Amino acid sequence: MFVCVRASVRSSMEVLWLCYSSPTPQSASHLLTLLVLCLSLAAVTASLLFHWLIDLLKYDVQTALVAVGIYAIAVFILSSLIHPFRCAFTLIFPTLFTRQGRKLLLSTSMMIIVLYVLPNIAANIATLTHVVKCASEKLSQSLLSSSELINTIKDNIVRRAEESKYESLLQMLCDFKHTTHINVSEVKGRLHLLSQRVQEDFSEVKSQVQDLKLLFSRIFAAVFVLYLFTESVMYLRSYLTSVRFDNTYITGGLRKKGAEKGIVVEAKDVKNGVNSTSFRITQKELFKCLAPAVVITLYLLLTISLIVLDHFLYYLVKLGVPWISNMPSTNIGININFKVGAELDICIFSSDCQVDFSRTYTALIPSDPNVCEAQSSKLNPSVVTTLVFLYLFSYTLLPLEVYARRIRRKVAASFFQAQEGRRVEFLIKKIQIKQKERQNEVFFIETKHQDKEVFGMIDQL
Repeated sequence: MFVCVRASVRSSMEVLWLCYSSPTPQSASHLLTLLVLCLSLAAVTASLLFHWLIDLLKYDVQTALVAVGIYAIAVFILSSLIHPFRCAFTLIFPTLFTRQGRKLLLSTSMMIIVLYVLPNIAANIATLTHVVKCASEKLSQSLLSSSELINTIKDNIVRRAEESKYESLLQMLCDFKHTTHINVSEVKGRLHLLSQRVQEDFSEVKSQVQDLKLLFSRIFAAVFVLYLFTESVMYLRSYLTSVRFDNTYITGGLRKKGAEKGIVVEAKDVKNGVNSTSFRITQKELFKCLAPAVVITLYLLLTISLIVLDHFLYYLVKLGVPWISNMPSTNIGININFKVGAELDICIFSSDCQVDFSRTYTALIPSDPNVCEAQSSKLNPSVVTTLVFLYLFSYTLLPLEVYARRIRRKVAASFFQAQEGRRVEFLIKKIQIKQKERQNEVFFIETKHQDKEVFGMIDQL
């Protein structure tokens, strides 16, 4: 029962693929099947494109619907009427799992790091620098904002001068006898207004950065699609114009053609030959995966180091900002040495003609923990999740690339069977020439060995 169902499904799939890959429909039913398949392909890819535009690229619904509608109509018409376009569009899917797809994944990872990880690192560094600078300036600002200590010092100096017996010294200090008052609330208000303006400017710059990120994401998405389609077109062009291009696979058609001419085709008969009739990965194909694995690992190490640095700075700001902001109140000391004398003849032997004031004052500078408030910037967990998925998918593509190459060649061969026949004939001729050269070498070695034996018998006689 299961075998019958499997055979029926396989037969149906072969009929559908024949209708899809044929240059021209052979009947009305084939034409109808082709139209249904092209319409289904356009609908499925259009729905994926719609979700991509809405969820990731943040387009509005109206723009996304217009773009998806134009895309679906264009794909349906071109794939239904133009056979090479249908083949090139189909080749996009296996191309996603080849070297080109791996390059796109690594490029996407680097773009995410540049647009999300590096700005977050810079934001945390700027926050930490701001807090350290704010903490260093807080003491001096508190001292300047406190006028009580300064007024006390000036009152004591003036009072000491009033104890003198001569008015000339008082006239010298009359301009000094006034009260210094600093309107702290006004200063704080101006600073608050200034900080609001800076915050508004910063919010505007942040909004511009977000718009720039979105713009780069949209540009990269367009380049991504164009690159995949261009790679598919270039592969199809090389396949159709050169019988040597990507012609190293030992297929069932090649074995059948060789059997008709009495040739046993083996993988060793073709340079870098690969037996594509089995799922086994050859040793050469496995070794080809090592170099890309090293490249992916280097990119991964760079990404991990940047993410670790970002988390380190985040926790440093998160734990360090409260500690720096909550510094205890500080005691300060001011030493005042004030000495004024009059150059009069009567003051030569008198000490009342001068004012000598020397005293030490102490004051407590309070600490305001709300002055240096700052928020640490945490990296969005979805960014890390996306990077993990991209690198895991990149490693997964290494073994899948082997099968993707085989599928890509098989798709091209099914669309252009005449070209595949010419490529098979080319390989058959190469195999025949190689086997003849091998037979000649064996015959020459055997003849040379027999000649040596004859000469040896003659020498004995």
